[in-house]
Amino acid sequence: MLLIYTPHITNRVNYIMQYMFEERLGIEFAITNNKELFIADNSIFKIAYSNKHIQTGLNFFAEQLLFEEDIKPLKIKNAIYENINILFCNDETSALPFDIFASTFYMLSRYEEYLDTPKDKFDNYDCRKSILYKLNILHIPVVEQWIELLKQALLKNFPFLQYKEEKAKFGLSFDIDIAYAYKNRSIIRSAGGIIKKIFTLNFSETKNQLLTLLNKKEDMFDTYNYIFSSIKNKRPIVFFDMGKYGKFDKNPSVKNKKFRALIISVSQKAIVGLHPSYTSNTKKYLVRDEKNILEEIIQKPVTASRQHYLKLKMPETYNTLISNGIKYDYTLGYSPMYGFRTGTCNSFLFFDLIKNEATQLRLYPFACMEVTLNNYLKLSIEEAKKIISELIETTCRYKGIFIPIWHNSTLCNCGEWEGWRNVFEYMLEEIDNKKAENIF
Repeated sequence: MLLIYTPHITNRVNYIMQYMFEERLGIEFAITNNKELFIADNSIFKIAYSNKHIQTGLNFFAEQLLFEEDIKPLKIKNAIYENINILFCNDETSALPFDIFASTFYMLSRYEEYLDTPKDKFDNYDCRKSILYKLNILHIPVVEQWIELLKQALLKNFPFLQYKEEKAKFGLSFDIDIAYAYKNRSIIRSAGGIIKKIFTLNFSETKNQLLTLLNKKEDMFDTYNYIFSSIKNKRPIVFFDMGKYGKFDKNPSVKNKKFRALIISVSQKAIVGLHPSYTSNTKKYLVRDEKNILEEIIQKPVTASRQHYLKLKMPETYNTLISNGIKYDYTLGYSPMYGFRTGTCNSFLFFDLIKNEATQLRLYPFACMEVTLNNYLKLSIEEAKKIISELIETTCRYKGIFIPIWHNSTLCNCGEWEGWRNVFEYMLEEIDNKKAENIF
C-alpha cells in the first residue's frame, strides 16, 4: 500500500492518482491531507504531492492545476528531461523536475480543448493548436513515457514496490458511413445520382451505377466479405451511421431490409457500435433515437460509439453519450494528422472539467485513420505502410492499444483507393508479428 499526502484532496487529485497508480501501475494507495498523520505514519511506501517540501517520503512538487476547479489559460513551461518532452517544469526539490500529475491530467482531460481556440471546417478542435503538435510530438505517447519516469523514480526509492505488467493490445475498428455506393437507395436518390452524373458528363460512373443496379456488377462499397475474410479471427468493432439521409449522412434508410440484414450479419461477427449522425450534433435527441433503432435491429444493447466526422465538443458531446447509456467511445483522434491526441495509447475514464468530476465513460484514442494518410496527407502506399508500422511499433513498445480506423468504402480497391487493400493487409500482418492481444 502506497500512502500519498497532498494538502488538498480534490476530484482532480483523486482522478489522476487513481489513474496513475491503480489503473496503470497496479498499486493500491491511500490518500490523506493530514500532514502530521503522514509524517508519523510508519509505512515503507510514502510520497508527498505538495507545493511545500515534506521532510519524509518521496516528494513530488505540485503546481496549482489539480487544486483548482476553474478552467483558464495556462502558462506551461516545457523542457527535455532524459530525452523526453515534459510539461509543467519546475526547479524545486522534487523526485522529478516537472509536475507529472498535472501534466497527465492536462492531457487526459483535454484541458486545452475547453479554451477558446479556432476550429477546423467541421467545427472540431484544430490539431495545430495542440501543444503536442506544436512540440512535434503528436506521434509519441508522452503519457506512457511519463509513467515510465514515475515508475523509475519509485523503484529507485522503493525497490520492493510491486507493479502490474501491461501487454500490447489492438482493436480493429470500421466506420460504415456509406454502406453501399449505389444499391439499396431510394428510387429518388438513385435517379438523382444518375442524372447528376450525366449532367457532369461522368459517363463512366453512370455506367458503373447502372450495371450495379441491374445486378451485373458488385456494389464497389460492398466489401464486407473481404473485410471479414482478411481479419480472420480478429473480432472488430463496427460503427453504423443510422441517421436520415442528408449532406453528411449517406446510409440507406433504416427501414431498408438489405441494410438491416447487413447490420444483423455484421453483429454476429463483430461488436456493433453507434456512429451518431452528423445531424445529431445539433439535435441531441437523435442520439437516443438512432441508438434505439440500432438496438432494435441487432437485439442487443449498444454501449459503444464513435462520432461521425469525429465531431467532438468538450464536454457536451460526451455528456450526451453518457445520458444515452454509452459506456465506451472511440472518437479521440484527429482527421488531419495521425498520432496520439491525448498523449496516450491507452484507454482512460473521461473527466468533465465543467462539472469538475470523473465519469464512467471510458475513452479509447485511435492512432490513425486511412483517410488521414490518403486524403489529408497525400501519402503513397509505401509511405502509409511506414507510418502504420511505426505507430504499431510505438504502441506495442509502450504496451498500449493500437486502434486504427478503416471504412468499408475505402477498401473498394478502386479510384483514389486503388492499392489500399495492400496497406490494410500489411497492417494486419504487422499486428500479427507483434503478437498483440485483441481487446474485443
